[in-house]
Amino acid sequence: MGSSSWNKNKGFEYALFSAPSGKAECLVIFMHGVGHNAKNFDEAAYEIQRRIPGADVISLQAPTEFEVPPEFSTGEKGYTWFPYEGPLTPQAKAWLTHIFNRLTIADKVEAFASDELQKRGLKEDKLAYFGISMGAIVALQVALSGKNEVAAVVSSGGTVPPFTKIRRKPKIFLQMGEFDDIFNVPPRKGKGKLSKAFARAAEELSIRHERSVKRLKKKGVPVTEKTYPGEGHILPVAAYKDGIDFLVSALTPPSPPAPQPKPGL
Repeated sequence: MGSSSWNKNKGFEYALFSAPSGKAECLVIFMHGVGHNAKNFDEAAYEIQRRIPGADVISLQAPTEFEVPPEFSTGEKGYTWFPYEGPLTPQAKAWLTHIFNRLTIADKVEAFASDELQKRGLKEDKLAYFGISMGAIVALQVALSGKNEVAAVVSSGGTVPPFTKIRRKPKIFLQMGEFDDIFNVPPRKGKGKLSKAFARAAEELSIRHERSVKRLKKKGVPVTEKTYPGEGHILPVAAYKDGIDFLVSALTPPSPPAPQPKPGL
């Protein structure tokens, strides 16, 4: 496989893995998690292109630099899609903004993707996203509530917040670790009547994985779900492979049925 090139468009920087065939027949956009960058998707891009030689693959970098805590630093710059200041509770304002309004970054990502499709003469049914954590949240919003259709989204450790306006129904693959401490925590249980009522209300507004699955199914979105035993928020290589299988299937036209032999006389 070839190497990637570094590019800029619509306010984003990104790594482009051009289709080995020389002509793009579809486009896959990877979106990293908070504190990471666009430099870690080479192997995944090459695997997609091994199976779809006409795939252009973009590893999109979030626009805002993020100061990675020293204990998690890899020596490279990290980036974020929207403000993040640690655990969910202290940053309630940012999450409420996300829950009740479509984030501005989702509109910017959609504009970027539309422009990249237009450059290649491709339609929206040839576009798919593979998002990690925060990148998955944004990718899901783009695909579910955007102006344009999307073929498929792989959400690795992401969530569908309550009140997400679901206008589109792309194929969705929700991947989640069994012990994800952000989006797969056990539901709260109250003891008294009032406490139980609050717990039920909180569950309806929860960003837990189970609620994401239910929200999508309730709206008739074709959703596939897989929970990875023993895994936390960051999923293993096996999840990447499953996600790639899903995207390849979504972007590859089904083979025509084999001709049936004519019955003998």
